[in-house]
Amino acid sequence: MYIPTQIQLMIYIRRIDHPRLYTTMTKTLEIDIRSAEGLKLNRKLLKKKTFAVARIGEKSRPSHLDVSRGSRPTWNFKLEMPVSGTVQFIYIEVWYRTSSGREKKIGEAKIPTSDFMGRYSPEGHLNFLSYRLRDEYGDKCGIVNVSIMVKPYSTDEFKPSSNGACSSQAAETGLWRLSSEPPSIDGYGGRIVTGVPVWCVLQRPT
Repeated sequence: MYIPTQIQLMIYIRRIDHPRLYTTMTKTLEIDIRSAEGLKLNRKLLKKKTFAVARIGEKSRPSHLDVSRGSRPTWNFKLEMPVSGTVQFIYIEVWYRTSSGREKKIGEAKIPTSDFMGRYSPEGHLNFLSYRLRDEYGDKCGIVNVSIMVKPYSTDEFKPSSNGACSSQAAETGLWRLSSEPPSIDGYGGRIVTGVPVWCVLQRPT
């Protein structure tokens, strides 16, 4: 009978405790770009038609155009995108369309995959998240609200837990999340975003 050495046991335990060290397989993300709020252009509230873009690596998916011409657009754009276990960030961009038909970016959120993947958020857990948008100069230009779930391999039905409802909206002066984990700090992952997820966990029925 094979008996692993103490060093081999330590490596094995280490890999279980930190799954990102060995998980490189491609998974599917279910993303819902729900809305944005407080969109600003040159520090003034936006009054343009807007759309959102989900970007992972070289792949991107644009939403439909919100024609309300307001600073609080709603898209409710649902999509699925593959993501490798080696990817550390995904991006949500918000664009506007000019009267001449040109498209210009307002800002983007740089979202760490650790906010919705890993031991604190396993597959099948739905996460309602709010992130600060920042423009190309690093200035705050609004908030984008999304929900993200790593699609489970099982086809079993999932239902919400009894932990209470979760809100995807975030106030300008107090972004928060329902979690024992401390919120991300301003500039987490770079100058692009403040990431402060608001968690809503789904679990298998018993």
